[in-house]
Amino acid sequence: MEGRKMKRSFRTLGWVLLSLLVCLSCLNQAQTNLSLKDILEKNIQASGGKEKISQVRNFSFKAGPATYHVSSDGQMKITWGKEPIITEAILVHPDRVQRNSFNEITDVGGLDKTVYQCLAKLYSGLWTLANFEKQLSSEGVRAFGPEKLRLLTTKMEGLKVDFYLDSLECRLKRIVFQGYTPDGQKYEINYDFGPHQKLEGLELPTSWFSSQVGARGTLFEVADVKLNPPLDKDLFSKCEVNAGEVEVAEGSLKGNVLEFRVVSNSLYIITNWTKKYIEKAGLKTNDHLILSLSGIEKELVFYATSGELPPQSALAQGAQIMSFDARMGETYIIQFSAIDFSQISEKLTPLLPLQVKRK
Repeated sequence: MEGRKMKRSFRTLGWVLLSLLVCLSCLNQAQTNLSLKDILEKNIQASGGKEKISQVRNFSFKAGPATYHVSSDGQMKITWGKEPIITEAILVHPDRVQRNSFNEITDVGGLDKTVYQCLAKLYSGLWTLANFEKQLSSEGVRAFGPEKLRLLTTKMEGLKVDFYLDSLECRLKRIVFQGYTPDGQKYEINYDFGPHQKLEGLELPTSWFSSQVGARGTLFEVADVKLNPPLDKDLFSKCEVNAGEVEVAEGSLKGNVLEFRVVSNSLYIITNWTKKYIEKAGLKTNDHLILSLSGIEKELVFYATSGELPPQSALAQGAQIMSFDARMGETYIIQFSAIDFSQISEKLTPLLPLQVKRK
């Protein structure tokens, strides 16, 4: 008797488990076979929904050294620097991208232009695909190890753009830009988005990791997000920077201090002199220069490239030099090492005027 009851119980449990597996299989199949419209609706809902997103007319945030301003109509402005210093600004519009780097304005073209415009469309939709609805196609599900991601793709002026979304909520996880430069070189940039944070009913990424073929990747952490801040009426039309002024003469440069740092026993003064100004002044490696700054004069040795610098062991014995180091930016640096630089460091402020002149 007891044996028959146990058999019936096992059969019942088996039917329950089988029914559960069938239900889960059907649910999984339904999730896998979502239409493009359903995927986009889930993607928008995962970030707060249409109503919440529509309430954001513009917003700003910081990521690394850059500040982003984005409007709901697809315009974007990126600035680099630390107030009051702004060394570079980029304006992104649907038909044009402009860059102002150290007071030199140029048009950004090619694949870089397309990437900026694509990111502006993405950010203006609060990291959703709302602004891409009419140009996307669904390419099914792709497996990345144990993780399964939905793939939506589009093409924008020579670039193939792949959007990878998590399979359940359809939240954006990754973007891959792929194309070829005019000389046939492969062009590929990846953006991998980190966990999301809640802000006034919205859910926005806390970071992204950007990597490019042939280069090291960089992590950008999103901070200081502001929704609907007051804006200057010409914010998205002015491409101005605040990096001081430069005067050039043969063997002489006048300019401003952008930043200064004390690292160990060295003082680094970052100037606003780019290679263009160095070439116009005719400065050559091993030139001896006189630095004038707040009534102080110091003699420097000039090195046009970091590869021409003396070995570190020689610099550690005491050095007063002006050189270039790509790791510290696009401009030339004045460096005092293993000497008393207190008289100079106490005078330094952002945009302080300075001059060098060939001895």
